Amino acid sequence: MNFFIIILPTYILFITNVFSHGSAGDPVSRSYLIFQENPESPKNAASAAAIETAGTQAFYDWHEVSQLVPRYDPESIEPYRSIIPDNQLAGAGRQKYSGLDIVRSDWPTTSVNPGPYPVIFDAWVPHDPSYFLAFITRVNWTPDQPLKWDDLELLSGTNRVIRDGHYYRFTVDFPNRIGHHILYVIWQRIDPAGEAFFSTSDIDFGDGKGIGNPGNGVGGIDNIPDIKDIRAEVDFSIQNDWNSGFTGEAEITNLGDYPINSWELEFEIEQDISSFWNAELIKREGNRYTVRHSGWNQSIPVGGSVKFGFSAMPGNLKSIFPSHLILNGVSLQTHSHEEQHQLFEINISATLMPSGVIDQFNLSFPTKVGSSYAIQSSSDLNHWETIESGIDGNGDIIKRQFSVVGKNGFYRVNQK
Repeated sequence: MNFFIIILPTYILFITNVFSHGSAGDPVSRSYLIFQENPESPKNAASAAAIETAGTQAFYDWHEVSQLVPRYDPESIEPYRSIIPDNQLAGAGRQKYSGLDIVRSDWPTTSVNPGPYPVIFDAWVPHDPSYFLAFITRVNWTPDQPLKWDDLELLSGTNRVIRDGHYYRFTVDFPNRIGHHILYVIWQRIDPAGEAFFSTSDIDFGDGKGIGNPGNGVGGIDNIPDIKDIRAEVDFSIQNDWNSGFTGEAEITNLGDYPINSWELEFEIEQDISSFWNAELIKREGNRYTVRHSGWNQSIPVGGSVKFGFSAMPGNLKSIFPSHLILNGVSLQTHSHEEQHQLFEINISATLMPSGVIDQFNLSFPTKVGSSYAIQSSSDLNHWETIESGIDGNGDIIKRQFSVVGKNGFYRVNQK
Protein backbone atom coordinates (compact mmCIF):
# COMPACT_ATOMS: atom_id res chain seq x y z
CA MET A 1 0.00 0.00 0.00
CA ASN A 2 1.32 3.42 -0.91
CA PHE A 3 1.89 5.77 1.99
CA PHE A 4 1.35 9.48 1.42
CA ILE A 5 2.53 12.22 3.74
CA ILE A 6 0.33 15.28 3.87
CA ILE A 7 1.94 18.51 5.02
CA LEU A 8 -0.13 21.50 5.96
CA PRO A 9 1.56 24.17 3.84
CA THR A 10 2.72 27.62 4.68
CA TYR A 11 0.18 30.23 3.68
CA ILE A 12 1.79 32.25 0.89
CA LEU A 13 0.62 35.79 0.28
CA PHE A 14 2.29 38.35 -1.98
CA ILE A 15 1.50 41.96 -1.19
CA THR A 16 3.02 45.13 -2.59
CA ASN A 17 2.89 48.17 -0.35
CA VAL A 18 0.64 50.71 -2.01
CA PHE A 19 1.92 53.72 -0.14
CA SER A 20 5.52 54.08 -1.31
CA HIS A 21 5.80 55.19 -4.91
CA GLY A 22 7.92 57.68 -6.78
CA SER A 23 9.79 58.97 -9.78
CA ALA A 24 12.38 61.63 -10.56
CA GLY A 25 11.02 65.17 -10.43
CA ASP A 26 14.27 66.87 -11.47
CA PRO A 27 15.40 66.00 -14.04
CA VAL A 28 11.80 65.06 -14.71
CA SER A 29 11.09 61.45 -15.70
CA ARG A 30 9.09 60.47 -18.76
CA SER A 31 6.14 59.19 -16.75
CA TYR A 32 6.05 62.26 -14.48
CA LEU A 33 6.29 64.61 -17.47
CA ILE A 34 3.32 63.01 -19.21
CA PHE A 35 1.30 63.25 -16.01
CA GLN A 36 2.18 66.94 -15.66
CA GLU A 37 1.12 67.61 -19.24
CA ASN A 38 -2.25 65.89 -18.56
CA PRO A 39 -2.64 62.40 -20.05
CA GLU A 40 -5.93 63.47 -21.65
CA SER A 41 -4.28 66.23 -23.70
CA PRO A 42 -0.50 65.65 -24.09
CA LYS A 43 1.56 68.57 -25.29
CA ASN A 44 4.22 66.78 -27.36
CA ALA A 45 4.38 63.97 -29.91
CA ALA A 46 6.40 61.57 -27.76
CA SER A 47 3.88 61.80 -24.92
CA ALA A 48 1.00 61.27 -27.36
CA ALA A 49 2.71 58.18 -28.78
CA ALA A 50 3.29 56.77 -25.30
CA ILE A 51 -0.37 57.26 -24.40
CA GLU A 52 -1.50 55.69 -27.68
CA THR A 53 0.58 52.63 -26.81
CA ALA A 54 -0.18 52.29 -23.10
CA GLY A 55 -3.36 54.29 -22.48
CA THR A 56 -3.90 57.17 -20.05
CA GLN A 57 -4.15 55.29 -16.73
CA ALA A 58 -0.45 54.38 -16.79
CA PHE A 59 0.41 58.06 -16.52
CA TYR A 60 -2.07 58.88 -13.82
CA ASP A 61 -0.09 56.14 -12.06
CA TRP A 62 3.20 57.85 -12.96
CA HIS A 63 4.74 56.85 -9.61
CA GLU A 64 4.14 53.10 -9.96
CA VAL A 65 6.75 52.05 -12.56
CA SER A 66 7.88 49.18 -10.36
CA GLN A 67 8.85 45.54 -10.01
CA LEU A 68 9.38 43.15 -7.11
CA VAL A 69 13.09 42.31 -6.85
CA PRO A 70 13.38 40.15 -3.71
CA ARG A 71 17.03 39.23 -4.43
CA TYR A 72 18.25 42.81 -4.84
CA ASP A 73 21.94 43.56 -4.34
CA PRO A 74 23.21 47.13 -3.92
CA GLU A 75 26.49 46.07 -5.53
CA SER A 76 24.98 44.56 -8.68
CA ILE A 77 22.39 45.20 -11.37
CA GLU A 78 22.11 41.49 -12.21
CA PRO A 79 18.90 41.02 -10.19
CA TYR A 80 17.27 43.75 -12.30
CA ARG A 81 18.64 42.30 -15.54
CA SER A 82 17.02 38.97 -14.71
CA ILE A 83 13.59 40.59 -14.38
CA ILE A 84 13.59 43.48 -16.88
CA PRO A 85 14.61 42.65 -20.48
CA ASP A 86 16.75 44.93 -22.64
CA ASN A 87 14.71 47.50 -24.57
CA GLN A 88 12.14 47.58 -21.73
CA LEU A 89 14.06 49.44 -19.03
CA ALA A 90 11.96 52.62 -19.11
CA GLY A 91 8.73 50.68 -18.55
CA ALA A 92 10.34 48.28 -16.03
CA GLY A 93 9.40 45.34 -18.23
CA ARG A 94 5.68 45.95 -17.64
CA GLN A 95 3.11 46.07 -20.44
CA LYS A 96 1.26 48.80 -18.58
CA TYR A 97 4.21 51.18 -19.06
CA SER A 98 5.34 49.98 -22.51
CA GLY A 99 4.71 53.46 -23.90
CA LEU A 100 7.78 54.68 -22.03
CA ASP A 101 9.98 52.29 -24.05
CA ILE A 102 9.20 53.83 -27.43
CA VAL A 103 12.45 54.66 -29.25
CA ARG A 104 12.35 58.20 -30.59
CA SER A 105 14.58 61.26 -30.53
CA ASP A 106 11.95 63.83 -29.54
CA TRP A 107 11.38 62.90 -25.90
CA PRO A 108 11.43 66.27 -24.08
CA THR A 109 14.71 66.81 -22.23
CA THR A 110 16.03 68.68 -19.20
CA SER A 111 19.12 70.82 -19.93
CA VAL A 112 22.14 69.71 -17.91
CA ASN A 113 25.92 70.10 -17.96
CA PRO A 114 28.90 67.99 -16.91
CA GLY A 115 29.59 68.23 -13.19
CA PRO A 116 27.50 68.00 -10.00
CA TYR A 117 23.76 67.85 -10.53
CA PRO A 118 21.17 67.92 -7.69
CA VAL A 119 18.65 65.15 -8.38
CA ILE A 120 15.26 65.46 -6.71
CA PHE A 121 13.21 62.27 -6.44
CA ASP A 122 9.54 62.71 -5.61
CA ALA A 123 8.77 59.73 -3.38
CA TRP A 124 4.99 60.39 -3.23
CA VAL A 125 5.00 58.77 0.20
CA PRO A 126 8.59 57.98 1.27
CA HIS A 127 9.71 54.61 2.53
CA ASP A 128 12.74 53.79 4.64
CA PRO A 129 14.96 51.86 4.71
CA SER A 130 15.78 52.11 1.02
CA TYR A 131 18.60 53.07 -1.29
CA PHE A 132 19.15 54.57 -4.75
CA LEU A 133 21.20 53.64 -7.78
CA ALA A 134 21.73 56.13 -10.62
CA PHE A 135 23.08 55.53 -14.12
CA ILE A 136 23.85 57.55 -17.24
CA THR A 137 23.98 56.29 -20.80
CA ARG A 138 27.44 55.60 -22.28
CA VAL A 139 29.25 58.13 -24.49
CA ASN A 140 28.22 56.70 -27.86
CA TRP A 141 24.56 56.04 -26.99
CA THR A 142 22.01 58.05 -28.99
CA PRO A 143 18.24 58.39 -28.48
CA ASP A 144 17.49 56.53 -31.72
CA GLN A 145 18.75 53.36 -30.00
CA PRO A 146 16.70 51.20 -27.59
CA LEU A 147 17.88 51.36 -23.99
CA LYS A 148 19.81 48.28 -22.80
CA TRP A 149 21.48 47.41 -19.53
CA ASP A 150 24.91 47.50 -21.19
CA ASP A 151 24.21 51.12 -22.20
CA LEU A 152 24.31 52.25 -18.55
CA GLU A 153 27.25 53.51 -16.50
CA LEU A 154 26.95 53.82 -12.73
CA LEU A 155 27.06 57.31 -11.22
CA SER A 156 28.39 58.13 -7.77
CA GLY A 157 26.59 60.21 -5.18
CA THR A 158 23.59 58.04 -4.33
CA ASN A 159 25.23 56.99 -1.07
CA ARG A 160 24.62 60.51 0.23
CA VAL A 161 20.85 60.85 0.12
CA ILE A 162 18.98 63.51 2.09
CA ARG A 163 15.34 63.08 3.01
CA ASP A 164 13.32 66.29 2.62
CA GLY A 165 9.67 65.66 3.41
CA HIS A 166 8.22 63.78 0.45
CA TYR A 167 11.42 64.23 -1.53
CA TYR A 168 14.78 62.49 -1.59
CA ARG A 169 17.78 64.54 -2.71
CA PHE A 170 21.21 63.44 -3.84
CA THR A 171 23.86 64.92 -6.09
CA VAL A 172 25.37 62.98 -8.96
CA ASP A 173 28.50 63.94 -10.88
CA PHE A 174 27.66 63.96 -14.59
CA PRO A 175 30.62 62.99 -16.80
CA ASN A 176 31.39 64.66 -20.12
CA ARG A 177 28.64 64.02 -22.62
CA ILE A 178 27.25 65.70 -25.73
CA GLY A 179 23.60 65.90 -26.72
CA HIS A 180 20.65 63.74 -25.63
CA HIS A 181 21.26 61.10 -22.93
CA ILE A 182 19.31 59.32 -20.19
CA LEU A 183 19.53 59.40 -16.40
CA TYR A 184 18.18 56.09 -15.11
CA VAL A 185 17.36 55.90 -11.39
CA ILE A 186 16.39 52.85 -9.32
CA TRP A 187 14.79 53.33 -5.90
CA GLN A 188 15.06 50.04 -4.02
CA ARG A 189 13.13 49.31 -0.86
CA ILE A 190 14.92 47.18 1.72
CA ASP A 191 12.23 44.68 2.68
CA PRO A 192 11.35 41.02 1.98
CA ALA A 193 9.26 41.84 -1.10
CA GLY A 194 12.04 43.95 -2.60
CA GLU A 195 9.78 46.48 -4.31
CA ALA A 196 11.81 48.74 -6.63
CA PHE A 197 10.83 51.80 -8.67
CA PHE A 198 12.42 52.75 -11.99
CA SER A 199 12.73 56.25 -13.38
CA THR A 200 13.88 57.34 -16.87
CA SER A 201 14.78 61.00 -17.37
CA ASP A 202 15.83 62.45 -20.74
CA ILE A 203 18.64 64.98 -20.38
CA ASP A 204 20.50 67.15 -22.89
CA PHE A 205 24.13 68.26 -22.52
CA GLY A 206 24.03 70.44 -25.64
CA ASP A 207 27.55 70.89 -26.97
CA GLY A 208 28.93 69.63 -23.66
CA LYS A 209 30.72 72.89 -22.87
CA GLY A 210 28.20 74.46 -20.51
CA ILE A 211 29.09 75.68 -17.05
CA GLY A 212 26.96 75.09 -13.96
CA ASN A 213 23.59 73.43 -13.50
CA PRO A 214 20.07 74.53 -12.57
CA GLY A 215 19.88 75.73 -8.98
CA ASN A 216 23.67 76.28 -8.83
CA GLY A 217 24.07 72.91 -7.19
CA VAL A 218 21.49 73.63 -4.51
CA GLY A 219 18.64 71.64 -6.02
CA GLY A 220 15.76 73.64 -4.62
CA ILE A 221 12.20 72.43 -5.05
CA ASP A 222 11.63 75.48 -7.26
CA ASN A 223 13.37 73.51 -10.02
CA ILE A 224 10.39 71.18 -10.22
CA PRO A 225 7.66 72.33 -12.62
CA ASP A 226 4.40 73.49 -11.08
CA ILE A 227 2.54 70.26 -10.28
CA LYS A 228 -0.44 69.15 -8.25
CA ASP A 229 1.20 68.01 -5.02
CA ILE A 230 -1.75 66.01 -3.68
CA ARG A 231 -1.23 63.04 -1.37
CA ALA A 232 -4.33 61.43 0.02
CA GLU A 233 -6.13 58.15 0.59
CA VAL A 234 -9.80 57.29 0.34
CA ASP A 235 -11.39 54.81 2.74
CA PHE A 236 -14.68 53.24 1.56
CA SER A 237 -16.92 51.35 3.98
CA ILE A 238 -20.43 49.91 4.15
CA GLN A 239 -22.56 51.53 6.84
CA ASN A 240 -25.87 49.63 6.51
CA ASP A 241 -26.84 46.70 4.29
CA TRP A 242 -30.38 45.36 3.80
CA ASN A 243 -29.64 42.76 1.07
CA SER A 244 -31.35 44.64 -1.76
CA GLY A 245 -29.25 47.76 -1.16
CA PHE A 246 -26.84 49.51 1.17
CA THR A 247 -25.52 52.86 2.34
CA GLY A 248 -21.81 53.52 2.12
CA GLU A 249 -19.34 56.15 3.26
CA ALA A 250 -16.14 57.48 1.73
CA GLU A 251 -13.55 59.30 3.84
CA ILE A 252 -10.86 61.36 2.06
CA THR A 253 -7.78 61.93 4.24
CA ASN A 254 -5.14 64.51 3.34
CA LEU A 255 -1.68 62.97 3.79
CA GLY A 256 0.19 65.87 2.20
CA ASP A 257 1.88 69.03 3.40
CA TYR A 258 -0.71 71.45 1.99
CA PRO A 259 -4.49 71.81 2.29
CA ILE A 260 -6.58 70.30 -0.51
CA ASN A 261 -9.05 72.91 -1.72
CA SER A 262 -12.18 72.49 -3.85
CA TRP A 263 -11.83 68.72 -3.94
CA GLU A 264 -13.28 66.66 -6.76
CA LEU A 265 -13.17 62.85 -6.72
CA GLU A 266 -13.58 60.37 -9.58
CA PHE A 267 -13.99 56.64 -8.97
CA GLU A 268 -15.41 53.44 -10.46
CA ILE A 269 -17.60 51.00 -8.56
CA GLU A 270 -19.55 47.92 -9.62
CA GLN A 271 -22.69 48.84 -7.70
CA ASP A 272 -25.35 51.31 -8.91
CA ILE A 273 -25.32 54.51 -6.79
CA SER A 274 -28.65 56.31 -6.63
CA SER A 275 -27.88 59.26 -4.36
CA PHE A 276 -25.10 61.14 -2.50
CA TRP A 277 -25.01 63.35 0.57
CA ASN A 278 -22.27 65.76 1.70
CA ALA A 279 -21.07 65.58 -1.93
CA GLU A 280 -22.51 66.64 -5.28
CA LEU A 281 -22.68 64.30 -8.27
CA ILE A 282 -21.46 66.25 -11.28
CA LYS A 283 -20.89 63.44 -13.80
CA ARG A 284 -21.66 59.78 -14.37
CA GLU A 285 -20.45 57.62 -17.24
CA GLY A 286 -21.52 54.00 -16.78
CA ASN A 287 -20.05 52.84 -13.47
CA ARG A 288 -17.68 55.82 -13.21
CA TYR A 289 -18.76 58.67 -10.92
CA THR A 290 -17.39 62.19 -10.43
CA VAL A 291 -18.41 63.99 -7.24
CA ARG A 292 -17.29 67.20 -5.61
CA HIS A 293 -17.62 69.05 -2.34
CA SER A 294 -20.88 70.59 -1.14
CA GLY A 295 -19.37 74.01 -0.55
CA TRP A 296 -19.14 73.93 3.21
CA ASN A 297 -16.70 70.97 3.11
CA GLN A 298 -14.57 72.06 0.16
CA SER A 299 -11.25 72.26 2.08
CA ILE A 300 -9.37 69.28 3.55
CA PRO A 301 -6.71 70.51 6.00
CA VAL A 302 -3.32 68.84 6.41
CA GLY A 303 -3.89 65.62 8.33
CA GLY A 304 -7.66 66.15 8.20
CA SER A 305 -10.44 64.40 6.34
CA VAL A 306 -13.92 64.84 4.90
CA LYS A 307 -16.66 62.26 4.56
CA PHE A 308 -19.53 61.82 2.16
CA GLY A 309 -22.21 59.16 1.96
CA PHE A 310 -24.16 57.39 -0.76
CA SER A 311 -26.92 54.87 -1.35
CA ALA A 312 -26.41 52.00 -3.79
CA MET A 313 -27.68 48.61 -4.86
CA PRO A 314 -27.56 45.64 -4.80
CA GLY A 315 -26.64 44.84 -1.22
CA ASN A 316 -25.70 41.68 0.65
CA LEU A 317 -22.03 42.64 0.41
CA LYS A 318 -19.08 42.01 2.71
CA SER A 319 -17.05 44.89 1.25
CA ILE A 320 -16.89 47.27 -1.69
CA PHE A 321 -13.95 47.81 -4.01
CA PRO A 322 -14.01 51.19 -5.80
CA SER A 323 -11.12 51.62 -8.24
CA HIS A 324 -9.36 54.13 -10.52
CA LEU A 325 -9.61 56.94 -7.99
CA ILE A 326 -8.56 60.42 -9.11
CA LEU A 327 -8.61 63.37 -6.69
CA ASN A 328 -8.22 66.78 -8.34
CA GLY A 329 -6.49 65.10 -11.28
CA VAL A 330 -4.16 62.92 -9.22
CA SER A 331 -4.44 59.12 -9.13
CA LEU A 332 -4.92 57.72 -5.62
CA GLN A 333 -5.16 54.44 -3.76
CA THR A 334 -8.24 53.19 -1.91
CA HIS A 335 -8.96 51.26 1.27
CA SER A 336 -11.95 49.00 1.81
CA HIS A 337 -13.29 47.71 5.11
CA GLU A 338 -13.96 44.00 5.28
CA GLU A 339 -15.39 41.71 7.88
CA GLN A 340 -12.99 40.40 10.47
CA HIS A 341 -10.25 38.41 8.76
CA GLN A 342 -10.89 34.69 8.73
CA LEU A 343 -8.03 32.51 9.89
CA PHE A 344 -6.43 30.81 6.90
CA GLU A 345 -6.32 27.13 7.72
CA ILE A 346 -6.04 24.35 5.15
CA ASN A 347 -7.84 21.16 6.09
CA ILE A 348 -6.79 17.91 4.44
CA SER A 349 -8.28 14.49 5.05
CA ALA A 350 -8.17 11.11 3.36
CA THR A 351 -11.06 8.90 2.29
CA LEU A 352 -10.46 5.18 2.83
CA MET A 353 -11.85 2.28 0.86
CA PRO A 354 -13.26 -0.72 2.81
CA SER A 355 -9.91 -2.44 2.33
CA GLY A 356 -8.20 0.41 4.16
CA VAL A 357 -6.47 1.76 1.03
CA ILE A 358 -6.56 5.54 0.60
CA ASP A 359 -9.00 6.39 -2.20
CA GLN A 360 -8.82 10.20 -2.35
CA PHE A 361 -7.67 13.34 -0.58
CA ASN A 362 -10.13 16.02 0.55
CA LEU A 363 -8.84 19.61 0.72
CA SER A 364 -10.67 22.71 1.92
CA PHE A 365 -9.65 26.30 2.70
CA PRO A 366 -11.33 29.68 3.37
CA THR A 367 -11.32 32.38 0.67
CA LYS A 368 -11.38 36.13 0.63
CA VAL A 369 -13.56 38.17 -1.75
CA GLY A 370 -11.45 39.73 -4.46
CA SER A 371 -8.56 37.27 -4.10
CA SER A 372 -7.46 34.49 -6.45
CA TYR A 373 -6.11 31.10 -5.39
CA ALA A 374 -4.06 28.28 -6.87
CA ILE A 375 -3.60 24.70 -5.61
CA GLN A 376 -0.21 23.07 -6.13
CA SER A 377 1.20 19.61 -5.44
CA SER A 378 4.72 18.28 -5.07
CA SER A 379 6.53 15.02 -4.52
CA ASP A 380 9.71 16.53 -3.01
CA LEU A 381 8.72 20.00 -1.64
CA ASN A 382 11.12 21.58 -4.16
CA HIS A 383 9.31 21.22 -7.47
CA TRP A 384 5.66 22.27 -7.42
CA GLU A 385 3.01 21.53 -10.05
CA THR A 386 -0.07 23.74 -10.34
CA ILE A 387 -3.08 21.47 -10.49
CA GLU A 388 -5.70 24.22 -10.40
CA SER A 389 -5.39 28.00 -10.70
CA GLY A 390 -7.64 31.02 -11.09
CA ILE A 391 -9.92 30.02 -8.22
CA ASP A 392 -11.89 33.18 -7.40
CA GLY A 393 -12.47 33.88 -3.74
CA ASN A 394 -16.09 34.41 -2.68
CA GLY A 395 -15.73 34.57 1.09
CA ASP A 396 -16.79 30.94 1.52
CA ILE A 397 -14.96 27.65 2.01
CA ILE A 398 -13.54 26.10 -1.17
CA LYS A 399 -13.54 22.29 -1.24
CA ARG A 400 -11.67 19.99 -3.60
CA GLN A 401 -11.19 16.24 -3.91
CA PHE A 402 -8.16 14.58 -5.55
CA SER A 403 -7.72 10.98 -6.59
CA VAL A 404 -4.64 9.30 -5.14
CA VAL A 405 -3.68 7.82 -8.49
CA GLY A 406 -1.03 9.89 -10.26
CA LYS A 407 -1.02 12.61 -7.60
CA ASN A 408 1.87 13.84 -5.50
CA GLY A 409 1.91 13.64 -1.75
CA PHE A 410 2.29 17.32 -0.74
CA TYR A 411 -0.19 20.14 -1.25
CA ARG A 412 -0.21 23.88 -0.76
CA VAL A 413 -2.50 26.80 -1.58
CA ASN A 414 -1.28 30.19 -2.83
CA GLN A 415 -3.27 33.36 -2.58
CA LYS A 416 -2.46 36.28 -4.88
